[in-house]
Amino acid sequence: MKQPTPVDDFTRKTASQVVYQIFPERFAIGGGLSSEAKLAQPAYDLPGAVKRGWDESTLNQPWGQQFYGGDLDGIADKLDYLTDLGVTGVYLTPVFSAPSNHKYDATDFFSIDPMFGGEAALKRLLAALHSRGMTLTLDAVLNHVSDQHPWFLAAQAGDATMRDWFTFRADGSYLCWQDYGLMPELNLANPTVRDVLYRQPRSLVQHWLAQGIDNWRFDVAQDVGIQVAQEMAACVGRNYPEAGLLGELNGYSGAWFQAGGGFHGMMNYWYRTATLAWLAGEIDAVQMNRSLQDAREGYGLNGLLCSWNMLSSHDTPRLITTVGSVEKARLALLMQLTMPGVPLIYYGEEIGMEGGADPDCRRPMRWNEAEWNLAQRDWVKQLIAIRQANPALQYGDVTVLGDRLAGNALVFLRHTNIAGEAALVIVNLADTPLETRLLLPYSHWYDGVPLRDALGNAGEARMQAGSVQLAIPPRSAAVYEAVEPYKNYTFFKPRNLR
Repeated sequence: MKQPTPVDDFTRKTASQVVYQIFPERFAIGGGLSSEAKLAQPAYDLPGAVKRGWDESTLNQPWGQQFYGGDLDGIADKLDYLTDLGVTGVYLTPVFSAPSNHKYDATDFFSIDPMFGGEAALKRLLAALHSRGMTLTLDAVLNHVSDQHPWFLAAQAGDATMRDWFTFRADGSYLCWQDYGLMPELNLANPTVRDVLYRQPRSLVQHWLAQGIDNWRFDVAQDVGIQVAQEMAACVGRNYPEAGLLGELNGYSGAWFQAGGGFHGMMNYWYRTATLAWLAGEIDAVQMNRSLQDAREGYGLNGLLCSWNMLSSHDTPRLITTVGSVEKARLALLMQLTMPGVPLIYYGEEIGMEGGADPDCRRPMRWNEAEWNLAQRDWVKQLIAIRQANPALQYGDVTVLGDRLAGNALVFLRHTNIAGEAALVIVNLADTPLETRLLLPYSHWYDGVPLRDALGNAGEARMQAGSVQLAIPPRSAAVYEAVEPYKNYTFFKPRNLR
């Protein structure tokens, strides 16, 4: 086994986070208002708007036009709930002025939508987060805007100074995101557009960093492009070196990291695809183990650690709906919280919320505890606590071991440069116990070191000359960590630091 790759301070700080994703329109309403009272405000007087009660269905409504009233003050009101869960950062889907509920069709990148409370509400949320030591990541859409954006309206009307901000054809048609005419694409080849979006101090990206936000997530990274990401990282890094820049790519992101100098991390849909396919029986353990190894090799350690481990989002069905059982959901969450990367928990997953494809996955958050799966919430809290107590599970390197074992198990070791600082993770998806001796190519769990399962599923084991005897129950998991059994002797001496 190769020596662990050292990680820099930026990566260590980023990788130690647990991020909670919120779709602001559906999380909570501030000030104790009902949906009816909130939706009576002028901000919701839009053509075609459908106003819904908090407990009403998201289905059979015009896409993007049904409103429930969630806002930024509602999020601030619930931060104690998030800190109790163990969350350290919040990611919000777009909050800029836009006619839809999702706000991916901005009409003004420099104002917070009044539905969400405007700039004053953002300042209140930032203050509340930062007072708790929590971070805020906002969502930027650099690829397209609303067809009602003043930039596009001017370009469409023939304004010569704005025409080249978009790409028009001779017949008056224009490039738009996936042929949605409501979302015309910006011409990122135009230097002036890049100036307004990220290059200048008063640009979209730098303006909100100056207001106090901590990080950015960038929509549709494949449309933004690698070269833009590289230039943006250089521009932003000069003024805001601590800001994290993360891209969305629904697939394998190795090329983005191999190009170098762009996004710090990516939304790791690769993990999601592999995890859900394995739990569904669509792939075997050989591919599951290999997918983790492919991510390590293709993303590099720093890139992998700064990427978001996700199981669901506003764009996908929810976890429990996808896997079909609480048992499989528990295993998926265990994998999410132990594989290298930043766990991204979509709001409500911790209480077992259900939901199919968009818009069903965007149901309002349930705040009535009688509707919660309390066992699942306890499980998520336990996993977060285990992760945050062990540096190896936060920013350690990974050695994949399951590909050398018969059966149907994912097995990997997380380890840092500190002697003994490690965690052995085993997920046994088989219907039979995993009973085998595992040769462990790791030099700093010494002969006789006791290993204890932090989950309490498997009995205590002990290192025996570079190996460990495993006995993992079927459809179960273990997270083995070393313990010091003696009062007057320690296995892990400081002189073994590397």
